Amino acid sequence: MKNYILILFLFCMGVVTSQTEEGGKYTVKNLEAINTKGSDFGTAYLGETKLVYARPKKGLTLVKDVWQQNGQRFLELYVADIDEGGNLSNPVALKGEVNTRYHEADVIFTKDFKTVYFTRNNYYNKQLARDSKEIGNLALFKATVNEKGQWVNIIPMPFNNVQYSVGHPALSEDEKTLYFISDMPGSMGQTDIYKVQINESGFGNPVSLGPKINSTSKEFSPFIDGDVLYFSSDRSGGKGGLDVYATRLVEFPPAPVSLNEPINSSADDFAFIINNSTRKGYLSSKREGGKGDDDLYSFIEEEAVEFKCKQIVSGEVRDKNTTEVIERATVVLKDADNNELESVVVDEEGSFTFSIFCETEYTLEGKKEGYTSQNKTFTTSNEADKKMKLLILLGTGSISELVDENGVAIGKGEAVDEVKPEGLPEVLPEEIVKVRPSTYVVNVDPIYFQLNSSYLSKDARRELDKVVQLMNKYPEMIIESGSHTDSRGVFGYNVWLSGRRANSTVSYIIENGISSSRITGKGYGENQLINDCADGVECTEAQHAKNRRTEFVIIKM
Repeated sequence: MKNYILILFLFCMGVVTSQTEEGGKYTVKNLEAINTKGSDFGTAYLGETKLVYARPKKGLTLVKDVWQQNGQRFLELYVADIDEGGNLSNPVALKGEVNTRYHEADVIFTKDFKTVYFTRNNYYNKQLARDSKEIGNLALFKATVNEKGQWVNIIPMPFNNVQYSVGHPALSEDEKTLYFISDMPGSMGQTDIYKVQINESGFGNPVSLGPKINSTSKEFSPFIDGDVLYFSSDRSGGKGGLDVYATRLVEFPPAPVSLNEPINSSADDFAFIINNSTRKGYLSSKREGGKGDDDLYSFIEEEAVEFKCKQIVSGEVRDKNTTEVIERATVVLKDADNNELESVVVDEEGSFTFSIFCETEYTLEGKKEGYTSQNKTFTTSNEADKKMKLLILLGTGSISELVDENGVAIGKGEAVDEVKPEGLPEVLPEEIVKVRPSTYVVNVDPIYFQLNSSYLSKDARRELDKVVQLMNKYPEMIIESGSHTDSRGVFGYNVWLSGRRANSTVSYIIENGISSSRITGKGYGENQLINDCADGVECTEAQHAKNRRTEFVIIKM
């Protein structure tokens, strides 16, 4: 039924897909006792002991019941018993109004087996909808399963359309998302996998899974096991016909992995489903040695498919001096041999994101005309799905730091040359200390602030009086009052708040007799934390307080 399936669900072309990951280990068995000379395919669990699948109608063949593309009767849904060995027996056509005179196939039940989604020709209210070419496309339907096991209240999905096909339903683990395939406008290939949110009022708008999963070929028969998405595709690089692939439903899904033989063969292999507990499942295939057209096969998973460990690095590009976002800056991801892997131009928020492999060395370069390019090299850990944040501060001699999601530094940018402020003596007086490369500050206790406050406490004023005394001692000293916040709060708000704190300290010093030409203020927000209390890290109030400070950096003596 290879051509039958392809034509039935409107399906050509292809792209190369990475298959460097392990595709699992399986034992496969043909279910000869239940397969027929016709097309038997598309299984779905109905509890632990029953299976629903599609096959041509039984009985006397009538012209109006025959699908002309393959000469077989239209498909309808059957239910069979499952024994302990995974064999199927006693197939019976589903009763009630579910089976019509046209095709029905591809089913998924909710976990309580009270709701079912299924595919049929766009046939509703005893009428077959046809497109502008007089083709009866496929559509998705939803039904309620009553206490007698009958499918009632059958309704079409709101995103069905007479002009294109929608079918092959699958449900997410939490049953809040419905997946399906369609050739709707905007699809990359002949059919793509889409998803739609299920909510109390109905359904959201369909969203394509995008080029990480879809291809310019056809995607087919999705099935979800936990966070793993199985599907079939005839993209190039496979063993032939439709092959079964697997990927993960995460923010940055790994490249689809082609499952190993004997799951995949040189013929069509599709409609892969698996029991999450027993690791046993079913497959449809038209491989050699079958009984008829497409046949049903059972399998046992001996080794699960493996995906390469991946992480995410994201961040922003900002101006070192103003902390403002630098739009249209370029960030380049390179491998250990300095080969460019990926390049992005940051958006209006200055943000970028890359998906990267674990335990791998990378270099990130941030650049834009008029700024000093920034390069940094780092090696990822072995934690899967770990997220790291990166703040790139472009500017002459800027330093950027790479941190993981807990705020722990894992890499540095280019170091700057040591440059002492003009007039600073080689031997520092005790009132001046070096705190960072090229950074010298007045040796007083930091000025701390209460959360969300720029008010100067008595302790803060006492320390500011020491700054005034030192500036009177060195009348040509010029300093910058650099104010900082902790990591809590929105980035832009923290920059604003630190600016207010800097202005408070500058105003106090000027009010106490120091010329405004000798002191400036600047807010750095959360850019220069002095401990590990970054976003997502649990810290005590005392630890956060250390970052809410003002330092007096010497610009010139």
